[in-house]
Amino acid sequence: MHAYHDFRLFYNQNIYPELLNLERRRRRLVRLLSLSVFLLAGVLVLQLYIQILVVNLLLLIPVGLWIAYLGFRIQVYYQEFKPRVVGLILDFIDNDINFGAFHYNSKGGIPKEKFFASKLFTHADEYIAEDLITGQVRELPFELCELRVREFSSVRTRLDYVFQGVFLWGDFRRVDMQGGILLLPDAYRKYLSRSERAFHLMGGRRVRDHLLPEFEAFFDTYATPNVRLSDVLSKDLQHAILRFRQRFQEANRQKEMYLSIIEDKIYIALTQDKDLLEPSLFQNTISFEIIQEFYQDINLLLEVLREVDVMN
Repeated sequence: MHAYHDFRLFYNQNIYPELLNLERRRRRLVRLLSLSVFLLAGVLVLQLYIQILVVNLLLLIPVGLWIAYLGFRIQVYYQEFKPRVVGLILDFIDNDINFGAFHYNSKGGIPKEKFFASKLFTHADEYIAEDLITGQVRELPFELCELRVREFSSVRTRLDYVFQGVFLWGDFRRVDMQGGILLLPDAYRKYLSRSERAFHLMGGRRVRDHLLPEFEAFFDTYATPNVRLSDVLSKDLQHAILRFRQRFQEANRQKEMYLSIIEDKIYIALTQDKDLLEPSLFQNTISFEIIQEFYQDINLLLEVLREVDVMN
């Protein structure tokens, strides 16, 4: 509750004024669009009435320029909305003594090679990464971004989602860490047979020793023979992951977590059940609940990272 009140206070003092400013801009754009539709309808009626080809062609020039101007104004609004809000949220998170300064790049993303190095997923025909966040948790540098990964369906002429959500990569920078572990959500088992086979090629096998019964109910766990599972995936860490999972389940969020540690790299994937902080031109942008959801998702991943770092 203390963390909630701190974030609510920060929202009221810093994020809400920015959202209010963005909401005023959105309303001006909507009014401008409404006026433009009325004026364009008038121009169309005028063209139908005059029916002079040269005049009609000349009228197309200012109409085209005006449409281009409107498109530019809308594009600027969309491009500026998320960076402004995310920047403020990150300013709040990195005030924690365990976190270094965070940096945000709306056009950046984690490379496909790092995504596949996680062994969580094995194939992608479409890979779209955006909204890159970089920083440090204690002594552990990380990268985090939103991903949309799809592949061609084997039974339909369409692209099916492989993963959609937030993906995190972290580096322990420890040469003594070898082998790997893989945690896959049991609910998605039938979609992850290729990931399981690929990990088997590394020598990984399904393990059940040292696992809590409630943890095993939600996650399929694999490990290579050179990993001491009780050290890497301690009971404290299992309890922590279960608490994080319970948090968004209680909020009725359809989300699942994937996790792997390959040598000294950690990878966490958190599915998203909806787009957060994506502005709509025709909806009010002021919502504490949406801002809080985005904050909680990012903070949850960083808390998992911190728990793993402390235990390793």
